[in-house]
Amino acid sequence: MATLPGQRAQFTWGLNEYNKTDDPEQRARFARHMAKYIRDARTNGFTVEQVTQGQSYPAEEVQRYVNEPEAGVDIEVSDLQALQRLETAVDTTKTRRKGTGTRSVYAYGYRCAPDRLKIGYTDGDTVQRIAAQIGTSTPDKPVLFLEVRTDNCRALERALHSILAYRGRKVAGAGDEWFLTSVDEIERLCDFIEAGKTQSLDADESAADDTLNQPPKPLWGVPATA
Repeated sequence: MATLPGQRAQFTWGLNEYNKTDDPEQRARFARHMAKYIRDARTNGFTVEQVTQGQSYPAEEVQRYVNEPEAGVDIEVSDLQALQRLETAVDTTKTRRKGTGTRSVYAYGYRCAPDRLKIGYTDGDTVQRIAAQIGTSTPDKPVLFLEVRTDNCRALERALHSILAYRGRKVAGAGDEWFLTSVDEIERLCDFIEAGKTQSLDADESAADDTLNQPPKPLWGVPATA
């Protein structure tokens, strides 16, 4: 019986292999593999979005193979093997984890460029999200340095990007999510943002209490009576 984690792993493994080669025949092969799991998603009780996890993939090329009955049958990889291969694609031996929630903000980079990190978010599996970004130009095995679990991943990611950009830490010429920073700095910023959110909520509650305790304001210039 097909499981969602297994279907996600199969699709993402195919995407990872597709991105790691420039050979047209191999790309077509892995595009067919991805197509198989998009085609079978609804049959197995899942949506395409659940299987792809919102990842960027060569949709136009993959779609050409979706209706091919033989799509993906030449690759014999079990769900467990796909999961294991993805797990080894990203180094998690130094990962710091914090927070609770259903989504994640993550920071990863490369040992060959330790002063810069990519800060992103995902609604799905963090390792699979990073593995899907590995391409022919990837200089080293990616290292997941930090994973912050939260229910407000987009807001936290935007806040981190904004603060680091304000500090002049954006890597010139790189993608929008690459910054000259460290895991320690990102952790401090996460704590600062969380503390600020809590203080803001406390202030809002205090202001609401003060408002409730105030006498009614005059209407139309007529003083309120006690």
